[in-house]
Amino acid sequence: MIRAFLSSMSLIQAYVFITFFVALFFYKQKNRIPKTLLAILFINFVAELASLLLVINHMQIGTLISISSFLHNCLWLLLLLKLVKRRPLYRFLFLIFCAFAIVNFFCLEGIMSFNTKTFIFGAFFYLVVFIYESFYELQKERFDFFVSNSFLMLSAPVLFFIGLSAVFGFKDARLGNTILFGHIFLYQFIVYFVNIFYYSLIIVYIYREKKLKDAE
Repeated sequence: MIRAFLSSMSLIQAYVFITFFVALFFYKQKNRIPKTLLAILFINFVAELASLLLVINHMQIGTLISISSFLHNCLWLLLLLKLVKRRPLYRFLFLIFCAFAIVNFFCLEGIMSFNTKTFIFGAFFYLVVFIYESFYELQKERFDFFVSNSFLMLSAPVLFFIGLSAVFGFKDARLGNTILFGHIFLYQFIVYFVNIFYYSLIIVYIYREKKLKDAE
Protein backbone atom coordinates (compact mmCIF):
# COMPACT_ATOMS: atom_id res chain seq x y z
CA MET A 1 0.00 0.00 0.00
CA ILE A 2 2.77 2.43 0.95
CA ARG A 3 4.73 1.53 -2.20
CA ALA A 4 1.65 2.12 -4.37
CA PHE A 5 1.00 5.39 -2.54
CA LEU A 6 4.54 6.70 -3.12
CA SER A 7 4.73 5.53 -6.73
CA SER A 8 1.42 7.26 -7.53
CA MET A 9 2.38 10.53 -5.84
CA SER A 10 3.17 13.42 -8.19
CA LEU A 11 5.66 16.22 -7.61
CA ILE A 12 2.80 18.66 -7.04
CA GLN A 13 1.17 16.43 -4.43
CA ALA A 14 4.48 16.04 -2.61
CA TYR A 15 4.90 19.83 -2.61
CA VAL A 16 1.37 20.28 -1.26
CA PHE A 17 2.20 17.94 1.63
CA ILE A 18 5.50 19.72 2.32
CA THR A 19 3.85 23.16 2.33
CA PHE A 20 1.17 22.03 4.75
CA PHE A 21 3.69 20.58 7.19
CA VAL A 22 5.85 23.72 6.94
CA ALA A 23 2.81 25.85 7.83
CA LEU A 24 1.88 23.47 10.64
CA PHE A 25 5.43 23.53 12.01
CA PHE A 26 5.65 27.33 12.11
CA TYR A 27 2.06 27.94 13.16
CA LYS A 28 1.54 29.18 16.70
CA GLN A 29 -1.63 30.47 18.29
CA LYS A 30 -0.17 33.95 18.77
CA ASN A 31 1.58 34.40 15.44
CA ARG A 32 0.23 36.28 12.44
CA ILE A 33 -0.29 33.43 9.98
CA PRO A 34 -4.06 33.58 9.31
CA LYS A 35 -6.06 30.54 10.33
CA THR A 36 -7.84 30.84 6.99
CA LEU A 37 -4.54 30.21 5.16
CA LEU A 38 -3.90 27.19 7.34
CA ALA A 39 -7.42 25.95 6.54
CA ILE A 40 -6.71 26.35 2.80
CA LEU A 41 -3.54 24.28 3.09
CA PHE A 42 -5.34 21.68 5.19
CA ILE A 43 -8.10 21.32 2.56
CA ASN A 44 -5.50 20.95 -0.19
CA PHE A 45 -3.59 18.40 1.90
CA VAL A 46 -6.70 16.30 2.59
CA ALA A 47 -7.88 16.57 -1.03
CA GLU A 48 -4.56 15.41 -2.47
CA LEU A 49 -4.26 12.62 0.10
CA ALA A 50 -7.81 11.42 -0.57
CA SER A 51 -7.36 11.66 -4.35
CA LEU A 52 -4.25 9.49 -4.13
CA LEU A 53 -6.16 6.84 -2.18
CA LEU A 54 -9.07 6.97 -4.65
CA VAL A 55 -6.78 6.67 -7.66
CA ILE A 56 -4.95 3.71 -6.11
CA ASN A 57 -8.32 2.02 -5.62
CA HIS A 58 -9.44 2.94 -9.17
CA MET A 59 -12.25 5.26 -8.03
CA GLN A 60 -13.35 8.54 -9.62
CA ILE A 61 -12.18 11.81 -8.03
CA GLY A 62 -14.43 14.35 -9.78
CA THR A 63 -16.70 14.92 -6.76
CA LEU A 64 -13.74 15.29 -4.40
CA ILE A 65 -11.97 17.82 -6.64
CA SER A 66 -15.17 19.83 -7.18
CA ILE A 67 -15.86 20.17 -3.46
CA SER A 68 -12.24 20.82 -2.44
CA SER A 69 -11.66 23.42 -5.19
CA PHE A 70 -14.90 25.19 -4.22
CA LEU A 71 -13.82 25.35 -0.57
CA HIS A 72 -10.32 26.42 -1.67
CA ASN A 73 -11.66 29.32 -3.75
CA CYS A 74 -14.18 30.30 -1.06
CA LEU A 75 -11.51 30.56 1.61
CA TRP A 76 -9.19 32.59 -0.61
CA LEU A 77 -12.07 34.96 -1.37
CA LEU A 78 -12.91 35.28 2.33
CA LEU A 79 -9.26 35.98 3.14
CA LEU A 80 -9.03 38.59 0.40
CA LEU A 81 -12.28 40.29 1.37
CA LYS A 82 -11.15 40.36 5.00
CA LEU A 83 -7.86 42.12 4.21
CA VAL A 84 -9.14 44.68 1.68
CA LYS A 85 -11.77 47.37 2.12
CA ARG A 86 -15.05 45.62 2.73
CA ARG A 87 -17.58 46.60 0.12
CA PRO A 88 -21.24 45.45 0.13
CA LEU A 89 -20.93 44.54 -3.57
CA TYR A 90 -18.20 42.01 -2.75
CA ARG A 91 -20.38 40.25 -0.20
CA PHE A 92 -23.24 40.13 -2.67
CA LEU A 93 -21.02 38.69 -5.42
CA PHE A 94 -19.62 36.13 -2.97
CA LEU A 95 -23.16 34.90 -2.26
CA ILE A 96 -23.83 34.77 -6.02
CA PHE A 97 -20.70 32.65 -6.44
CA CYS A 98 -21.79 30.23 -3.71
CA ALA A 99 -25.29 29.95 -5.18
CA PHE A 100 -23.89 29.31 -8.67
CA ALA A 101 -21.54 26.64 -7.31
CA ILE A 102 -24.43 24.77 -5.69
CA VAL A 103 -26.59 24.94 -8.83
CA ASN A 104 -23.66 23.90 -11.01
CA PHE A 105 -22.82 20.98 -8.73
CA PHE A 106 -26.34 19.53 -8.65
CA CYS A 107 -27.87 20.63 -11.95
CA LEU A 108 -25.30 21.66 -14.58
CA GLU A 109 -21.85 20.03 -14.65
CA GLY A 110 -23.04 17.51 -12.08
CA ILE A 111 -21.78 15.65 -9.05
CA MET A 112 -19.51 13.13 -10.74
CA SER A 113 -17.34 15.43 -12.87
CA PHE A 114 -15.00 18.26 -11.89
CA ASN A 115 -16.96 21.55 -11.92
CA THR A 116 -14.61 23.69 -14.01
CA LYS A 117 -17.13 26.54 -14.37
CA THR A 118 -17.25 26.98 -10.60
CA PHE A 119 -13.46 27.09 -10.40
CA ILE A 120 -13.22 29.65 -13.21
CA PHE A 121 -15.99 31.82 -11.70
CA GLY A 122 -14.29 31.86 -8.29
CA ALA A 123 -10.87 32.52 -9.82
CA PHE A 124 -12.22 35.37 -11.96
CA PHE A 125 -13.93 36.93 -8.93
CA TYR A 126 -10.70 36.78 -6.93
CA LEU A 127 -8.61 38.26 -9.74
CA VAL A 128 -11.02 41.14 -10.37
CA VAL A 129 -11.13 42.13 -6.68
CA PHE A 130 -7.36 41.71 -6.29
CA ILE A 131 -6.57 43.87 -9.34
CA TYR A 132 -9.16 46.52 -8.45
CA GLU A 133 -7.97 46.84 -4.86
CA SER A 134 -4.32 46.92 -5.97
CA PHE A 135 -5.07 49.83 -8.29
CA TYR A 136 -7.03 51.48 -5.47
CA GLU A 137 -4.03 51.27 -3.15
CA LEU A 138 -1.79 52.55 -5.95
CA GLN A 139 -4.09 55.47 -6.59
CA LYS A 140 -4.00 56.35 -2.90
CA GLU A 141 -0.17 56.13 -3.08
CA ARG A 142 -0.05 53.52 -0.34
CA PHE A 143 3.11 51.97 -1.72
CA ASP A 144 3.89 50.17 1.53
CA PHE A 145 0.96 47.85 0.75
CA PHE A 146 2.86 46.36 -2.21
CA VAL A 147 5.89 45.41 -0.12
CA SER A 148 3.86 44.07 2.79
CA ASN A 149 3.64 40.42 3.67
CA SER A 150 -0.14 40.56 3.30
CA PHE A 151 0.25 41.54 -0.36
CA LEU A 152 2.68 38.66 -0.86
CA MET A 153 0.16 36.25 0.59
CA LEU A 154 -2.73 37.60 -1.49
CA SER A 155 -0.53 37.42 -4.61
CA ALA A 156 0.19 33.72 -4.10
CA PRO A 157 -2.89 32.31 -5.89
CA VAL A 158 -2.99 34.91 -8.70
CA LEU A 159 -0.88 33.00 -11.22
CA PHE A 160 -2.45 29.74 -10.01
CA PHE A 161 -5.93 31.05 -10.83
CA ILE A 162 -4.87 32.50 -14.19
CA GLY A 163 -3.02 29.38 -15.33
CA LEU A 164 -5.60 26.79 -14.28
CA SER A 165 -8.51 28.92 -15.56
CA ALA A 166 -6.80 29.01 -18.94
CA VAL A 167 -6.28 25.23 -18.90
CA PHE A 168 -9.87 24.49 -17.82
CA GLY A 169 -11.39 27.22 -19.98
CA PHE A 170 -9.87 26.37 -23.36
CA LYS A 171 -10.05 22.55 -23.15
CA ASP A 172 -8.32 22.39 -26.52
CA ALA A 173 -6.96 18.87 -27.05
CA ARG A 174 -4.58 19.96 -29.82
CA LEU A 175 -3.23 22.80 -27.69
CA GLY A 176 -3.01 20.53 -24.64
CA ASN A 177 -1.08 17.91 -26.61
CA THR A 178 1.51 20.44 -27.76
CA ILE A 179 4.93 19.18 -26.68
CA LEU A 180 7.20 21.89 -25.28
CA PHE A 181 10.28 19.74 -24.76
CA GLY A 182 10.99 16.05 -24.16
CA HIS A 183 7.81 14.43 -22.89
CA ILE A 184 6.43 17.61 -21.29
CA PHE A 185 3.08 18.79 -22.70
CA LEU A 186 1.92 22.43 -22.61
CA TYR A 187 -0.94 21.94 -20.14
CA GLN A 188 1.23 19.73 -17.95
CA PHE A 189 3.92 22.42 -17.87
CA ILE A 190 1.37 25.13 -16.97
CA VAL A 191 -0.13 23.05 -14.15
CA TYR A 192 3.26 22.23 -12.65
CA PHE A 193 4.60 25.77 -13.00
CA VAL A 194 1.63 27.57 -11.43
CA ASN A 195 1.37 25.08 -8.56
CA ILE A 196 5.07 25.28 -7.70
CA PHE A 197 4.94 29.09 -7.89
CA TYR A 198 1.78 29.16 -5.75
CA TYR A 199 3.08 26.99 -2.93
CA SER A 200 6.55 28.55 -3.04
CA LEU A 201 5.07 32.01 -2.41
CA ILE A 202 3.10 30.63 0.53
CA ILE A 203 6.28 29.13 2.01
CA VAL A 204 8.08 32.47 1.54
CA TYR A 205 5.17 34.23 3.23
CA ILE A 206 5.27 31.83 6.20
CA TYR A 207 9.03 32.26 6.53
CA ARG A 208 8.74 36.07 6.43
CA GLU A 209 5.99 36.00 9.05
CA LYS A 210 8.24 33.94 11.30
CA LYS A 211 11.11 36.42 10.82
CA LEU A 212 8.83 39.36 11.57
CA LYS A 213 7.51 37.62 14.69
CA ASP A 214 11.02 36.82 15.90
CA ALA A 215 12.06 40.44 15.38
CA GLU A 216 9.32 41.74 17.71
